[in-house]
Amino acid sequence: MMRWRGAMLDISRHYFDAAFIKKTLSSLAIFDYNILHLHLTDDQGWRLESKIFPLLHEVGSKRKHSQNNHGLLEPTYDGKEHSGYLTQGDVREIVSHAHSLGIEVVPEINIPGHTGALLAAYPQFGINQNQVEVSGRWGISDYLLRPFPETFEFLERVFQEVASLFPSEYIHVGGDESLIDNWLQDPEVVAWMQMEGFLTTKEVFLFFMSEIEKIINNLGKKMVTWDDAFAFNPENATGATVMSWRGGAIAKIALEYGREVIQGPVSPTYLDHSQEVSESEPLAIGGPVTLEDVLAFNPLPGATGVQFHLWTEYIRSPIHAEYMMWPRAAAFAFRCWGDGEDFESYFNQRRPQLDELGVAIREMDPAKRMNIAHLGIGQYFRGFDTAKMMKHLEASAIAGDVAKFD
Repeated sequence: MMRWRGAMLDISRHYFDAAFIKKTLSSLAIFDYNILHLHLTDDQGWRLESKIFPLLHEVGSKRKHSQNNHGLLEPTYDGKEHSGYLTQGDVREIVSHAHSLGIEVVPEINIPGHTGALLAAYPQFGINQNQVEVSGRWGISDYLLRPFPETFEFLERVFQEVASLFPSEYIHVGGDESLIDNWLQDPEVVAWMQMEGFLTTKEVFLFFMSEIEKIINNLGKKMVTWDDAFAFNPENATGATVMSWRGGAIAKIALEYGREVIQGPVSPTYLDHSQEVSESEPLAIGGPVTLEDVLAFNPLPGATGVQFHLWTEYIRSPIHAEYMMWPRAAAFAFRCWGDGEDFESYFNQRRPQLDELGVAIREMDPAKRMNIAHLGIGQYFRGFDTAKMMKHLEASAIAGDVAKFD
């Protein structure tokens, strides 16, 4: 059986509490998942209590509003504050419950981009030390941490606290979608680059990630990054485990370079994508990613593991989150490590346990399916082609782009 059988839950874009996370852990255990990757921080929210830097959760966990239409459209907003974070007590409960089920909880603290919520709390660590707000808009932002000693001293203390809460073997540090040329907008960073002999922002990015790797490894942990942090310079990238989301080509290259690889390509592992193109379905970032797509997935020989992802820009409630997960998360398990000859039998044998937990399931029979389109935000958006996007992402990964398709 695969060593990393993972699920990712984004609680930054929309907050999901400890009770839901524990319920999700129980449902994942039914299908022999052994990793829950929690995406705890992003531009739209910092979701972890910090005793050392309390502004992280006091300021970073609140945004004044949320975008209520698709991220590729000119944004409109709902006018409602969104907030929430896990206390350290919550984390201990989650980790204990996961341990009882044979599941490891891997935290993700995103750097050097996707840092809007962090910089809303501590702007001195961002480019030009700009005052920023926790973002209510979806998509990639300009927020970027400065590559200075005081930034790394701050991050070392943050990761020390994270490591004390999560006994996992790994810490995920993001490293994705960083608009690194924005470093050139900060005169102090430009002067520092000249003094240190850095000719390009890519060199600065490599330096930044290597400093973070030292911090993580000194804590006795292994570092995980998204494939962006590896792809643009495999020769000089860190030794981090590569979480490959932009397709099989970059995953193969990472394996050739001797990296641990976790496969989680957009298609078919991004379960925030719609399950069919229909106005009876809730708004999604794109799609479709069908049950059949999931059942056709072929993991690469030599990969350390696989993972599905539930990003939550468009998912605000537990019933919506579960509807997007099940039964696709079960199909993913069946395809990658499950037993039995057919998925329907495999799922039906385990379904009573999901029902006992009260999990919302998107029925395979359309006549029995709940209609939760009203739980989506904004108008249904048809203009997103997942197949076209995947071709673009594969090309950008091979070309070594740090920032990518949004």
